[in-house]
Amino acid sequence: MEKQAIAFIGLGKMGAAMAANIQRAGYPLTVWNRSSYKMESFAKSGAKLAESPAAAVAGADFIISSLADDASVRAVVSEPNGLLSGMKPGAIHIGTSTISPRLADELEMLHTAAGQHYIAGPVVGRVPSAEAGKLITLLAGAARPIEAAQSLITTYAYKSIVIGERQSLASTAKLMVNFLGASAMDLMGQTITWAERAGIPAKMVYHMLSSFFANPATQDYILKIGQRDFDTVGFTSSGGLKDVNLMIDSAHDVKLTLSSAQALRVKLEQAITHGWQNRDWSCFTEIDRNG
Repeated sequence: MEKQAIAFIGLGKMGAAMAANIQRAGYPLTVWNRSSYKMESFAKSGAKLAESPAAAVAGADFIISSLADDASVRAVVSEPNGLLSGMKPGAIHIGTSTISPRLADELEMLHTAAGQHYIAGPVVGRVPSAEAGKLITLLAGAARPIEAAQSLITTYAYKSIVIGERQSLASTAKLMVNFLGASAMDLMGQTITWAERAGIPAKMVYHMLSSFFANPATQDYILKIGQRDFDTVGFTSSGGLKDVNLMIDSAHDVKLTLSSAQALRVKLEQAITHGWQNRDWSCFTEIDRNG
């Protein structure tokens, strides 16, 4: 059975790795990148090169874009020689970029008005995972286009998670993944710096961090907070506030400001103002929900 024609837009490190996997899987491939030299290796492997996004997608059944940000995505889609002007009716655009939820929904409206389909499909993983075809993709859009795209998606992602039909859901979920990663790195950095300045051996703090993220109790708190089970008390808010103040003072003694702990103190103080001093200290997470 002849494979469907694919256009790939954006050949940065992630995009180039994904496009190479699609090409190795035997799909007829046309590529476009604003910096044309990045297309040369694909031409050597048999891909067609396009002079514009519109030319790249003409005749393509599926279009995959991997671009830097909202501005570049909006330009490539809507400019005079952009995707909207070149895609045939019924063609499916899979956007793998990390973009704003607002733009994801806007792209759906633009493509629908043109008789096309848009799937929000941001990917999770770094370049080595992209090169190995081992990305995770978060998908949102209409069920039929997603089903039609599954075989293509498996060339670059070993796991697909359908979030829902509204495209902004996938973009929001991707931002949550990045938020968790950035927040974890921030905590790691503050903890390691605190340990260095306090004279705690690096080996010990590395073990502490590894044990924390693998600890079943950490997993338990996901359910506890998700189910808002704050009346089953492991440690009270008043006790938590006492410890957070000790953390801040201890770090201050070694000339370190624990910005995360300071934010926690504000939330715990607010929780106690609400009368939650004897609830489990994880109840401070409700401050954001009620804010």
